[in-house]
Amino acid sequence: MRTSISTPNGATAATASPPAVAAGATVGAPPVVPLAAPAVEPASSSGAARGTSAYVIRAKEISPGWVMLYAGTFAIQFMCAFVRAMVAYAVLWVAFKLVVHDTAPVNDLALLAGYGPLALSFATLILPLGGWWWEQQSGGRSPSERERLVFEDAIATLCYADPQLRPPRRWFVLDVPECNATVYADTLMLSRGLLESSYLEAVIAHELGHLNSSDARLTAALYRLTTPPRQQARWGLRTLMLIVTGALAVQATMAPWGAYWRAREHQADAYAARLGQAQSLARFLETEALDGDLPVPFVWLTDKSHPWTEHRIDRLEHHDDGQ
Repeated sequence: MRTSISTPNGATAATASPPAVAAGATVGAPPVVPLAAPAVEPASSSGAARGTSAYVIRAKEISPGWVMLYAGTFAIQFMCAFVRAMVAYAVLWVAFKLVVHDTAPVNDLALLAGYGPLALSFATLILPLGGWWWEQQSGGRSPSERERLVFEDAIATLCYADPQLRPPRRWFVLDVPECNATVYADTLMLSRGLLESSYLEAVIAHELGHLNSSDARLTAALYRLTTPPRQQARWGLRTLMLIVTGALAVQATMAPWGAYWRAREHQADAYAARLGQAQSLARFLETEALDGDLPVPFVWLTDKSHPWTEHRIDRLEHHDDGQ
């Protein structure tokens, strides 16, 4: 996927695919030697202890920028939903007529198929759930005791810098050697390579920047606006499929969402810097991410979700740790 620390999207713009490994091919953050951090409740259990109420959207997570973009995307998807409902009605009517000879439920089922994804997406903005399903889709696993201790040690150090930070409600491990991490809804994915690297804390700090803002919930909400098949159809009626699946909104809003996510990457870097990880994160980017940058013509017209790595390093190096 991307070669820089995960953004809230493995789903840029109106996300066409969940961030299965949406972080960057090597996303580790240096497990800084814990400062005599105060004992804190393990992140994995603290989230569960507080329940889902701790992840209800907060006023500070709402900003005009993403609200307007989401509203525009939602409006396009509303039109797509109408077409999807019509197609579903036709298919269901024929199926019910042939099989059970009773078409009474067809109307309700067609409305559910058409507008259900929009309702689910909007609900996700309020309470972002779905991390367990994402873990299953990604092939992730629960952490071992050794991995859990490493993770809790990293969270304890970051909590020392900001006792109010919100840890992930759940987290899982992806068995790949690359250093990767990303957040989706209320869940954090860490690769085995990252847990074994010297960059763990800095990368987690960056990901918490996404999790402690609207980014993670917005990624999930955008993904849920679309329906399968999310890849480009390779058979007939491509235009109809583009509308029915909601991919039309993905393409129509690609550029503004790309610009939005690039700005959010800088914000997540700044959050990590406030947790004292500016230099560690800059070292990671310099050693692990620079090689992944490629020329992108007319980048402002694309859905490229990460800013240039060199620019990120430059900002981090001018940011005093802990400020």
